[in-house]
Amino acid sequence: MKAFTLWSRGLTWAALLAVAVGSPVPAGADPEDRELARDRQEIRQDGREVRRDRRELAGDRADVRRLERMMARLDRAKAEGDRRAEQGIRKRIHKFLRREVAETRRDLAADRREAGRSERELREGRREVRDEEREGDVRDRRDDVRDMRDDRRDLRRDARDTAGSRRRLERQMNVLRDLREIQDDVRRGDRRALKQEDALLEEFLRIAREDARETGRELMEDRGERREDLREHREDRKEREEDRDGDDD
Repeated sequence: MKAFTLWSRGLTWAALLAVAVGSPVPAGADPEDRELARDRQEIRQDGREVRRDRRELAGDRADVRRLERMMARLDRAKAEGDRRAEQGIRKRIHKFLRREVAETRRDLAADRREAGRSERELREGRREVRDEEREGDVRDRRDDVRDMRDDRRDLRRDARDTAGSRRRLERQMNVLRDLREIQDDVRRGDRRALKQEDALLEEFLRIAREDARETGRELMEDRGERREDLREHREDRKEREEDRDGDDD
């Protein structure tokens, strides 16, 4: 009941209904109502991204631990001279590496889609500002600057993520290619090939650890964006309430 009273002071009924069902505020709604509704939508999106980052970080860390365990088992099999165990462990490792490459391909495709979406949002925001200027619509310029700043920040971040996923995929594919090329020598027990295999697996493990650290950094960034959006939403709501109180005087 308390939350409802608070929102009824800050939004019209049209805006309240739109926020409740998760749909955009009608174009004819008050600009300040639209701004508050956009704030709520951004906060919900922030929450979804934080939860996604947490899941991905847990998965990335589990992948690192799994690869570490398999590499340790391979080392033990080599030390014990158990060629049969070696081959079985290698098959599992190679299957794991191929799955990781496929996952990185999906990540790269998702990053590209997200970058495209951010680019469209930035263009739409610029077009909206130009349309309002032509129509003489008076808006708080601070909100315009803030929205454009956020859109540019999102685009920069998405472009960075796309480039990072592309580099990670290239490095992973290079490791797989080199491993395939030395497999005949590895099966024969060639010492040089076995040493190269160790180095290649260490490289893939290094990539996996870097990926986990990157996911952790993204989680921190998303948490920071959520705090910032919550703060901006409180400021917008406070200004809206002050304007309403001023109109009532």
